[in-house]
Amino acid sequence: MIMEFTYYPYEEKNVEKVEKKWGVYKLAGRSKRILFIGRGNLKKHLPKHLPEGDTPADEAEFFSIEYYESGEESLKAWEEAMEEFYDRNSKHPKYNAPMD
Repeated sequence: MIMEFTYYPYEEKNVEKVEKKWGVYKLAGRSKRILFIGRGNLKKHLPKHLPEGDTPADEAEFFSIEYYESGEESLKAWEEAMEEFYDRNSKHPKYNAPMD
């Protein structure tokens, strides 16, 4: 696993630099408060939330990423990130549907 702890401006020019690998990404607002936690092929999924994407996250201004070797590893990391967020905040990120 390779982790990127830095938040980058959520702009198309920065998203284009993301590698085509499995991973977990977090979208954050101006205050860097997490709005969405996603997973999958980062090159494919991260652009979907840009203003021109299929499911825009209008308030997202920053993103961070973590790369993983497989889809299974990224799924496990995503589940852990979602659980950690819920434990800290007693709710899910704004743009994530509640987990059943």
